[in-house]
Amino acid sequence: MQVALVGLGVMGKNLALNLIEKGLTLVAYDKNPDAGAELISCAQSLGLAERLHIVSDLGDMVRRLESPRSILLLVPAGELVDRVCTDLVEAGVAKEDIIVDCGNSNYKDGITRKLKYQNKFEFATMGISGGAEGARHGPAMMASGSEGGWERVEPWFEKVAASYNSESCFARVGQSASGHFVKMVHNGIEYALMQLIAEMYQLLRHGTGRSPKEVAAIFEQWSQGTLNSYLLSISSHILSLETEQSEPLVDLIDNKVGAKGTGLWTAQNALELGIAVPSLVAAVQARHLTNTIDTHAAKEMTYANKATIKVEVDLDELKDAFYMASLLCYRQGLALIKGASREHQWKVDLAKTLQTWRAGCIIRADYLDDVAQGVEFIDTLEKEGAALRKVTGLAVASGLAFPVLSSTQTYIATLSTPSNGHLVQAQRDYFGEHGIKIHSGETCHITDLVELAAKVR
Repeated sequence: MQVALVGLGVMGKNLALNLIEKGLTLVAYDKNPDAGAELISCAQSLGLAERLHIVSDLGDMVRRLESPRSILLLVPAGELVDRVCTDLVEAGVAKEDIIVDCGNSNYKDGITRKLKYQNKFEFATMGISGGAEGARHGPAMMASGSEGGWERVEPWFEKVAASYNSESCFARVGQSASGHFVKMVHNGIEYALMQLIAEMYQLLRHGTGRSPKEVAAIFEQWSQGTLNSYLLSISSHILSLETEQSEPLVDLIDNKVGAKGTGLWTAQNALELGIAVPSLVAAVQARHLTNTIDTHAAKEMTYANKATIKVEVDLDELKDAFYMASLLCYRQGLALIKGASREHQWKVDLAKTLQTWRAGCIIRADYLDDVAQGVEFIDTLEKEGAALRKVTGLAVASGLAFPVLSSTQTYIATLSTPSNGHLVQAQRDYFGEHGIKIHSGETCHITDLVELAAKVR
């Protein structure tokens, strides 16, 4: 089986080695010739160079491929994807060829491209998670679309992807560009889980006075049980690292957090669809807050340092709170995927989606079976829910910041306790006559229900 790959950056290079190791013949191109030379060198060291052909231009790539062609793109999102697609058309790709965008593209661009190129070639989308290690040894692969070309490459991707309990972590999760939407939400969940773990660290270190190594030991203990996850494990490892001078590694790192944009897209799309994902949005805003000094509003957003207080936290309750909050972060993401699928008629299969996340990807965790059980299961977690409420209260009382922890508690409380929305809607009708709906189902105005001598002016 022949496959072509355009883009030999970190992800592209490692995916290329994975592809040829699994038995595929690969034709690869990158505008930077050094990237091709490096890939050839890696392939030679593995004894796999005979399966790899580096080309100097896209025309040569197209000519080398047997028809119908299968071409993967791992180039930066945006106009570069369109530029490569246009160049491939000029190089001779045909209607029966399939081109799969495997980068972190915006799903809206994927929808546009499917229409734009529909008479030139089959355009498909696939989100890939797992970073460089995942790409090399088995990533999570969230594909989408019903293009005929998938039948050619699907059996190979099932081998290239990670596996969990002998099941591949490759799946076509839904129609159109849903693969990129699912990957976007995956990254939104990733943001939330990373921030949540950082908040657990913050509470343990600055709230209770533990050292990074002591926090690492707690995370390591959690990882030995049902809370085992990739992100918790790497956090434990990071916190255990020290320099030769016995300085904790984390104390040497600047507090500014970077972002590539997928978390922001998750927040924006949730707002557009009217689906609440407060934990995911809070994680995005938490990153923004670490960079306030570099913004135009820096002076307006810079406040004097405040003292914090030490708190006593029961470690079993903290563990339960973390477990509950983690489940709710995943459930918010799945609710967003389900809502978008309904809106766009993608027919996303959530079971297949979760299967792609079980190994190889950044948000893999042993408790995904619990996530899959849904709202009914979460409703049974009374002890964990009580722990989340208690720990959130203690954390906030310390004076430290816990955006995801507090947003997650607010999320579950809003959906499971009496709402205050009636007063807000009454306010809207009072000043804007937007209308209110009463319990009988009738829509009316405040003035239809009570007599007002005069409104507040």
